[in-house]
Amino acid sequence: MTMKCILLFALMFSAVAQAWTLNNNFGAAFAKGRVKVFVDEGTVCPTNGVTYQELAGLVKPAIDTYWNKVPTSSLRLDAAGFSPALSTINRGRLCSPTDDPCIAAAEADPDGLIPAVTEIVIACNSNSVNFGGGNVLAVTIPNKFSGKKIKGSVILINDTSGTFGDLSRSDKIGVIAHEIGHALGLGHSDESAALMFYRTVAQRSRLGQDDVDGISFLYPIGGDLYGLSEEGLVSCATTDGGRSGPGGPYLPAAAALGLLVVLAELRRLLRRSKRRAAL
Repeated sequence: MTMKCILLFALMFSAVAQAWTLNNNFGAAFAKGRVKVFVDEGTVCPTNGVTYQELAGLVKPAIDTYWNKVPTSSLRLDAAGFSPALSTINRGRLCSPTDDPCIAAAEADPDGLIPAVTEIVIACNSNSVNFGGGNVLAVTIPNKFSGKKIKGSVILINDTSGTFGDLSRSDKIGVIAHEIGHALGLGHSDESAALMFYRTVAQRSRLGQDDVDGISFLYPIGGDLYGLSEEGLVSCATTDGGRSGPGGPYLPAAAALGLLVVLAELRRLLRRSKRRAAL
């Protein structure tokens, strides 16, 4: 118990100083340590000139070069091949499950709504509403939750322009890896050395320390924040487009709470030591 409290205390105070953010307002992450990454077998990317087989070939290096190399995280990703084709994946609207206006507009649109998925699914999409402009390479939304846990996320490569297709293979892998970070629950970072930096950086070949800290926070070795439930400190976060540190005003409060936990444990141990001395 003592070691857990000390680890929690250190984690909370180190997190305050970091630039990583979360992509949702309650710190959601996948519940299990292994997550599968699929490519929709019916997706087409004509504008980018990329086949779905080529897209699938980017997944394994994206997860092995980046996210599967974090020794302080319990997360392990699997390149799982192809998922069954979704009829709306290439033109449909992608909405958060809580975005009622988006869902209503999608259901009235002839191209329809992209349904909730399980695990992580990657596809190309040519509905401009999803991207807001040709300079956006991709968009990612967790669109299936169970309580405060992510059950599924969709990654859409922007096929309204050929920008993604013009990238080198290594930069395509970097973009896929960046979007997988969003699918796992991370937001943007202000650190230019981070994969989750809010601007595209060419020829990136590894995670930054900020990425390592963020993914280790979401997927710590040993479970949710060293034994705390999902109703605990992990819910203290916000999304702000990567312009500030994670959690806004919440994580300092979480750090203070972590300090109180440590102090309470030390006080308990001190009392026990005094009782033993009296014997």
